[in-house]
Parts: sequence; structure tokens; C-alpha cells
Amino acid sequence: MVSMTEVTGTSEPFELSGGALCLDFANTWGDRARPDSDRLRSYDDLLAFAAQAGALGAREAVALRRQARLDPAAATAALAAARRLRDAIYGVVAAVARGRRVANGDVDALNAALAEALPHLRLEAQGGGFRWDWRDGDRSLLQPLRPLARSAADLLTGDELARTRECDGVTCTWLFLDQSRNRSRRWCSMESCGNRAKARRHYHRRKG
Repeated sequence: MVSMTEVTGTSEPFELSGGALCLDFANTWGDRARPDSDRLRSYDDLLAFAAQAGALGAREAVALRRQARLDPAAATAALAAARRLRDAIYGVVAAVARGRRVANGDVDALNAALAEALPHLRLEAQGGGFRWDWRDGDRSLLQPLRPLARSAADLLTGDELARTRECDGVTCTWLFLDQSRNRSRRWCSMESCGNRAKARRHYHRRKG
């Protein structure tokens, strides 16, 4: 078995609690006012996320890592494409969650990623039915982006779009699916942003 350390040289995990692959990807930058909170700093980071989230097999990730070492310019370009896709996912979903107008540029960026990704899909027989799968043998450094773009398209065209939320934390831009019964979830995590908000309210009540 290939370990995460073999994939990227690090075993530090990503937080995968957004409820959808594309939201977890957007959340690799947790506070967009703070560049230091961006965890997508290298192509290796992209591979680490994709492998941990199940968007890429570990052996595929190792092969792509080797390929990136041989072509650093292509790896830099792929990382830039990943960041554009991530920004577009965040821009569209955050706008929907906040009831704002969706920027045309974000939709264009998503469509550009889909135009690259979708030709690589194929139907594969499974049991008595079929499923979507990705074509084998393609070692493009853009490979990790394809499941992310498709996840975003599935979310934006599906029923769960109405459940998308952006954390109400003052310094948090985390996106998530609100699966609560009355759709009242406000925080990415009650243990982090939720408790900080409660502490701030308590402080201001005592101070007032």
C-alpha cells in the first residue's frame, strides 16, 4: 500500500468536513483574508489533497509526483489552474450561500475546467448497471482537477445546492452542506468557530 508520506513527503491531513468533494477543495484555504491559511502551496499539496479525498489513487498520485519533478513548469501551471478552479468554486458557492449575484468570471472558470475534464469521462459496466469512471492511462498533471470540477458541477446542478452555507465565523470562509433538520447550522464546527462566537457574545454581555 502507498502511504500519504510517499505521495507528498508529509502525513499532515486535510480537514474533509464540507460534505462534498468540491467544498473540501475550496476549504483548503480556510480564511481568505489570511494567505498563510492557504494549504495549496505546491503541486504536492494538490496531490496530497486529491489522494486523501479519494479523487486520485495513491499510486496515480505517486506517478504524477514523479512526472511533476521532471516538468516543473507544467506542475506550476497545473497548480495555477487548481487555484483558479478553487477560487471559482468558492466564488460561486459563497455567492449562492449568501444570496449574492454569482460572478460571470467564476462560472467561466468552472466551465473552462469542465471543458478539460469531461472528455476524459467514460461509462463503465458495474454489476447489472453502469457508472461513470475516468479513462485510464492519462498522466496529465491536470488529472487531479477533473473530479473536483465534476463535483462542483454536480453540486451546482443538484438539489443540495440549497443546503450550501459559508461559516459565520468572523475570520472563517469555510463552506459546507447544512444537513441539519431545520437547516439552521451556522458554523463550520461548533468546537472551533461556534465556541469562539459564543465566547465573544459572553464577553460583550459582561462588558456591557
